[in-house]
Amino acid sequence: MFDISEFASRYHILADVCVLSILAAAQFDNHLWRTIITFICAHVIPFTIPTDSPLADWRNYYFFLSPIIYVLFKVPYLRRRQPRLGCIFVTGADSGMGQATVIHLCSTRGPGPGGSTYDIVFAGAYDAPAAEKKFNELLAGNKDALKKIIVLPLDVTSEKSVRDAASAAESTMTKISSVGLMAVVNYHGVAFNGPTEYMPISMFMRQHDVNYIGNLRMVQAFMPLIKSACGNIPEGHRARLIFTGTGGGPCSPCPSLLSAYMSSKFAVEAMCQSLRMEMHMLGRPVDCCMINPGFVKPTMLMQDGVALTEKMWKSCRESMGGDDVAKDEYGAMMNHFVKYSAAVPGEHVSKVAQAADDALTANRPRTSYKVGIDSKLAPIAGMLPTGPRELLARHGMFGILSPAGVVSGYKV
Repeated sequence: MFDISEFASRYHILADVCVLSILAAAQFDNHLWRTIITFICAHVIPFTIPTDSPLADWRNYYFFLSPIIYVLFKVPYLRRRQPRLGCIFVTGADSGMGQATVIHLCSTRGPGPGGSTYDIVFAGAYDAPAAEKKFNELLAGNKDALKKIIVLPLDVTSEKSVRDAASAAESTMTKISSVGLMAVVNYHGVAFNGPTEYMPISMFMRQHDVNYIGNLRMVQAFMPLIKSACGNIPEGHRARLIFTGTGGGPCSPCPSLLSAYMSSKFAVEAMCQSLRMEMHMLGRPVDCCMINPGFVKPTMLMQDGVALTEKMWKSCRESMGGDDVAKDEYGAMMNHFVKYSAAVPGEHVSKVAQAADDALTANRPRTSYKVGIDSKLAPIAGMLPTGPRELLARHGMFGILSPAGVVSGYKV
């Protein structure tokens, strides 16, 4: 007959270790710490198993351990989340990730009793009238959400435009919100891809002006509003500055043709890391973090890819005095990259919007929110030795691992 008291006596330490491991895993919202906890749990459990137990056999042990590991990675994050409070500014709201995030934040409710909402969601758009028209179309059946959106013209390459947007947001918030600006989410970006040896310096400068310097302009123009709001928030609530990187962050391999784009994103990673430590050392309740999406669709970067490629070839031709040597040497490689970009499935922009929401409401956000399996695998590949790392990067885009097949005419 089964004796429950004897069973509890024999296995209570084992049960304690499992429960404590699950509770510990639930305190962390990233896979690194959950992996560490899983490793510790897997090596402590054998010492809690009686020697005459069936679990002492390694096959039974791993059969028992498998569901424990599954639970350790799937248990929900148990720390409290902060409610949506005050106002938020989202850049790049013309389309894609910025547009999806604005719609998500206006159409859903955040943590807190009865659900929390932002007072205003400012949508910074390069073409503000077109963006406003699009929001009216997409939210035609949700008037409450539309009321929360204020579209402002924003060109992040113009200091005047950024300052004007900050001033317009400030004057609007003084009338509507008692808290002020609690977060800025930066999605603006362009992608000029091409051969490093031929692509004109002006295109590299434009790439960095939008993707990197544009973020600096946003920080310097909007930080006074963030600082002001920090004096109006409840104890324990924290403001956010969120930036958009690429792939798996600074550990990602940098494939051919992407030197301009990837270098601009690596610069943003460095700025975010430095700014985060500056905020900490000042004791300011502002968290800075990255969203690192892999391939995301649909976005303007994907839709404008062919046009940007033709613009790049034209610029190369002009800088070479009418010579088409750049296209002759790299044309087939670039065509394959465009084909690859179209063939990769990609994550929907709504996944990025959800990641932004998680970053905004986390009690203490992760430093990086990776969206898509390619984004999660990229830093793992990036930490490999140089040979295997670059082999994977080449074959993943141009070789046997590419959904577009193997490029011809080049050594992969």
